[in-house]
Amino acid sequence: MQYPKAMGRRPLQKSLGTADRSEAGIKALPLIQQHKLDLWEFRNRKDERFKLTATRKWPLGESMLEDGTRIISTEWSALFIKDGALMKEERDQWHVNLDARFDSEPYEQAAEKEAATPKPKATDSDLALLDEYLRYKGHETTGSYAAEARSTWAEFKVFTGGKPIKDCDRTDGRAYVDFLRSKDLKTATVVKRVNFLAAPINHANETGDLKGNPFFKVVDHKDDKLERLCFDADDMALANAQMLPKLGKDERLMWLILAATGMRHSEAFAIREEFREDGIRYVRVGKKTDSSKRRVPLPDCLLPHLPTKITGPLFEDPNLKNISKNLLRAVRRVVTKDKRKVVYSLRHRVHTRLREIECPIDVQKEIVGHENGDHGNYGKFSIALLKRWIDEINY
Repeated sequence: MQYPKAMGRRPLQKSLGTADRSEAGIKALPLIQQHKLDLWEFRNRKDERFKLTATRKWPLGESMLEDGTRIISTEWSALFIKDGALMKEERDQWHVNLDARFDSEPYEQAAEKEAATPKPKATDSDLALLDEYLRYKGHETTGSYAAEARSTWAEFKVFTGGKPIKDCDRTDGRAYVDFLRSKDLKTATVVKRVNFLAAPINHANETGDLKGNPFFKVVDHKDDKLERLCFDADDMALANAQMLPKLGKDERLMWLILAATGMRHSEAFAIREEFREDGIRYVRVGKKTDSSKRRVPLPDCLLPHLPTKITGPLFEDPNLKNISKNLLRAVRRVVTKDKRKVVYSLRHRVHTRLREIECPIDVQKEIVGHENGDHGNYGKFSIALLKRWIDEINY
């Protein structure tokens, strides 16, 4: 936020705790509104007019109605929680009042005082718990996991009205689960969001930095998982003929890599270098589990779309989420509207293709990165043998 020089205020820079541009835009709304109020007030002071004040329907923070309903009011909405369950979410209203005169102190003097008064830097001890967990687990601070974790952490802090984690209990945890379910999220997604919060807290419990976890067994598991289907031959033909030519560079390359190798999105996105064995180019991928760490030969059908030698990131967009969302939108527009078929269905298709060509089961598992029964099997088969089978997949 920039201010006129005469206001004597430094530019405001504030992290919104998310890598999603749309979510950041929403979270920035109250800051933008306050910024506009400050600028309007400054102009009114110069013209000796009126002071602007903002009022809201519900006070910030937590309050209680007569019937025991808790109201948690944030900068832009109010959550109504009763008996540990989210009842509704109501958008709060701001009103501009022109009913207060300015004080007699010259604005320039007030601005000088404000600029001269040092303000202590606010620290978030809860965020420090998350940072410590990310550091301990070796997650990149700019990676997709860290971005999703920070976004979820910020959402929960807003949900509780800024309530410290040490003061939260399982009632807050269950209420947050109900809040997530109110968005029609599947159980797997709810579990994923809750784990972004529970894992750092469990780590803090183990290190003695915290006691208790408000997310201990708060998700009631439901059989709402959507069965995934793989793309069939007609889907792939339609994608190749009508979707691929219209895709952006990053989206096209991601589709081709996933279709030809069966990699996960994150594995393809993380590729930074290549290796050679017996003249065959291959990459090393996998961080999810020990069995997912593997060597993947680059199939012949993919080579024309790759650099002569991989020496850095393959994708220009630094955000994997953008590429994945764009790909799914393209699939829905051109290939199919069947919700059981998503971009991840390319991985299921690779499983199907390997079975169809009667690839040995152990080789199948090493190509796609599934448990082989022995973590020591990493690199069990030669690159030449793996390439023989991966070239049969094609796209």
